[in-house]
Amino acid sequence: MRKYIVIAASALMAAGGGAALYLSILAFLHERHEQQENRFIQAAIGAPVVNPDLPMVLIIGDSISVPYTVPVRLRLEGIANIFHPMENCGGTLKILQKLDGWLGSTKWAVIHFNAGLHDLAHVQYENVAPGKQKMVPVGQGPRWVSPESYRANLEEIVERLKKTGARLIFATTTPVPVGEANRLPEDVALYNQAALSVMRKNNVQIDDLNAVSVESAGLFQMPRDVHFLQQGSDILADRVAASIKTALPSKLLP
Repeated sequence: MRKYIVIAASALMAAGGGAALYLSILAFLHERHEQQENRFIQAAIGAPVVNPDLPMVLIIGDSISVPYTVPVRLRLEGIANIFHPMENCGGTLKILQKLDGWLGSTKWAVIHFNAGLHDLAHVQYENVAPGKQKMVPVGQGPRWVSPESYRANLEEIVERLKKTGARLIFATTTPVPVGEANRLPEDVALYNQAALSVMRKNNVQIDDLNAVSVESAGLFQMPRDVHFLQQGSDILADRVAASIKTALPSKLLP
């Protein structure tokens, strides 16, 4: 889909529209693609049936978190209300931009969050609308966010999340298989190391989804793809649900 967005915008530019028109059209088409993706995510996640007597839990994560959100909700049925923003939360830049809207005025008991796979992906910055970078093969563009900026962004995210009063859980970034086009497998350890230094300094609970994934990646992670088959997402859901339950204050448990 993204390929056809660029082709369409390029054709219009070649027809004499100029760079400004190219970027405006690219932004419009990219927005349409995001709307389609968000409709899929909304259908996949759905809204929980809220029990006002149960604590509120927010999961913030990228496309790895979408398939495990409903299984987590089922595992914690009668224990907590599980929410996820109705979109792919992407990397640290998007979280910083949209965090206030996702938090809203809800009194969250626990916030389980991750960012990393988007940050370490290689992207194209030239001839794209601002904020609409597209992933490219390794070597054809820089990382979306450098390790240094990633660390700084997480510092700001944690500071903002701490103000909610919620118990915070950071999920480590899951593996990048060998042969994945847009990311280097070895970068996962580099970015996780940066994240862990921030979380430990701020006493944030760690949910090591990377370690869990390494044990099952050969069986349940798609070949040359960062995403998981449903069996893999169910394994992640077991771990996420257990971490959230551990973080819930005992006085809030039914």
